[in-house]
Amino acid sequence: MAASRKKNKPDLQGLVAACLARHLEPGAHVRVAFSGGVDSVVLLHLLARLAGAFPCTLSAMHVHHGLNPAAGAWAEFCLAFCERLGIPCVVERVKVPKKSAAGLEAAARQARYAALCKPGADAVALAHHLDDQAETVLFQLLRGGEPRALAAMSEARVSEGMLLLRPLLNVPKAELIAYARRHRLKWVEDDSNLDTMLARNALRQDILPLLENHFPDYRERLAGVARRMAEVAALLEHMAGEDRAAHPEDELDCNELKVLPETRARNLLAHFLRAQGAAVPRPAALREMLRQLVEARGRLSLPLPGGRRLIRVKNKARIEP
Repeated sequence: MAASRKKNKPDLQGLVAACLARHLEPGAHVRVAFSGGVDSVVLLHLLARLAGAFPCTLSAMHVHHGLNPAAGAWAEFCLAFCERLGIPCVVERVKVPKKSAAGLEAAARQARYAALCKPGADAVALAHHLDDQAETVLFQLLRGGEPRALAAMSEARVSEGMLLLRPLLNVPKAELIAYARRHRLKWVEDDSNLDTMLARNALRQDILPLLENHFPDYRERLAGVARRMAEVAALLEHMAGEDRAAHPEDELDCNELKVLPETRARNLLAHFLRAQGAAVPRPAALREMLRQLVEARGRLSLPLPGGRRLIRVKNKARIEP
């Protein structure tokens, strides 16, 4: 008779320690992005218990957006939780423009990351997990995202001069909830996550549960897509760098665009825009921008997302405010 097998619990503490060891020196100062939700509660609890596995200095930052009536209570919860663990916690209040062209969610995210990336730590630990990764890949796919967007999140990347780490990126959310319950941890619930008028919430609440009925391993499948798209994006960046070799960084020779195949020319144009810190237009708009750049005979001024402009004078293109 075949013996029944129980699925082994993942060694979350070992996964977190291994992630830190891959990217940091022992004793590094790790700032935890601490919302008070179950994901960040588990991450902070795991980091606090690392002890000899990977010695580091810990602190936490709770970003107070002021957008939810319960925001003050969430901040108080975070301060009390950190006090019990003996971890210093800072509540950082940010102002989020409610009439941002990018939308309220994007504006709040930008303000949050700006606060988290302030100097004073060697790295910021974020509690994104496997469900978040799968959701991001599907969300970007439905938006028609390019390979860089479909690559979704990485375990480690530098943003605004700060190293961002995601030690739980390959862990399903169910495992985090199970850990929290085993250790009798408490957390806060953000009721705005239930608002399915927001696209991401609609995916999370309505679509992904249906997908799981037919594809139980959809998380792993979509995470695999992200890894492959990250490789594709890296190859495209390398190709663009070769196509652009030996030219000034702040300008683009439009003659280069004319002699390249259309797909490589678009790739080079997108590479140039990103290198200048400009937003890359959607695919159709990028194609039209390329067409105008290569066909123009005189001065040309093209608007970019975010308010900047791409200016062509003679055969040179550059970005201006």
